[in-house]
Amino acid sequence: MSSTDMNTTATTPFRQIGKGFCGSVWAPDRPGPASAMKREDGGPLRSVAKDSTRHITIERSLKDAQGRLNLAQRLNMPQHRELIRGDDSEWWRLRSARFPPTYQPCNTLITERILPLERSARDKLVDLFCPARSRATIKTSRKDEDCLIRPYLGRRRANFCCPSPFFTLRNKPLLVHQLDGMGLPIDEYAGVMADTIAILYWHARSDANDVEFVLAPPRSGEEEDAFQSEVLGAHRLWLLDFDCVNHITLDDAGIEQAARAFFRNDPFYPRPDWEHETDRRLWEVFSRRFLESSTVILGDARLARIMLDRLEELGEERRQNRLDLQAVDEMEKLAV
Repeated sequence: MSSTDMNTTATTPFRQIGKGFCGSVWAPDRPGPASAMKREDGGPLRSVAKDSTRHITIERSLKDAQGRLNLAQRLNMPQHRELIRGDDSEWWRLRSARFPPTYQPCNTLITERILPLERSARDKLVDLFCPARSRATIKTSRKDEDCLIRPYLGRRRANFCCPSPFFTLRNKPLLVHQLDGMGLPIDEYAGVMADTIAILYWHARSDANDVEFVLAPPRSGEEEDAFQSEVLGAHRLWLLDFDCVNHITLDDAGIEQAARAFFRNDPFYPRPDWEHETDRRLWEVFSRRFLESSTVILGDARLARIMLDRLEELGEERRQNRLDLQAVDEMEKLAV
């Protein structure tokens, strides 16, 4: 393997750094660059073998588009390292003791670890968003050291100053008004996301279903070509989680599949169905960049325009549904 983390002579325990529906995520219990291990011990219909296959395909497409087409700069993907099968008795014999005793061998995907934000950035986030009574606890919590930011450019709430009572820094979502209020470059994030899904659709020919973006530190040597922030410091967008990604055809059926996945996904992308001025502007930034990057990949913007038209149609349906629900709520209040 390419990382000493998995060396058979290593004895550093593995520590859980995350958990999702697909399974739990682990890394050596030490600071600095490392491998991450996604164990297939979650939902029964999720597969790290599929994650591995899609990861390799998308990583290859991203490298080509970044190098040859100059797209999606300031986006990173964790390097794919190895897929370990649950029945690889020799691998597990040498490493099982580094997991807690209750964890049994299972299929496990090994990739580069996305490093968490530095302590200074975490403390600033706690001061901004955590209830005062919990700040000291969160700042000293081991679990909350594993801090990656999920940038939700497609969601906002009005109560920006009201901190959540269920605060954690692990996979912390920040909504678009929170990102904007911190002075983060949301237009630039939107542009990189537009490049990225154009690559996923047209180059990797995938529907981008359930992929995730996080804000996290750059690799060593990438600091000068990174986003800069007073709160977060140097950071980049990272793309991860490919176990739900499916192949698409470059026709109406493929566009419909990808368009519906766009709205099923967590709201990382700007959306066409919101009425706030900033959200409308972000959608314009995103859609314009998507057309440009799609043209670079395909040679013309025909499919990209069909995709954007379909996204806007689905967005209008969502907006009308919200208005209908609001009208029902108002009628129920009047009837009380």
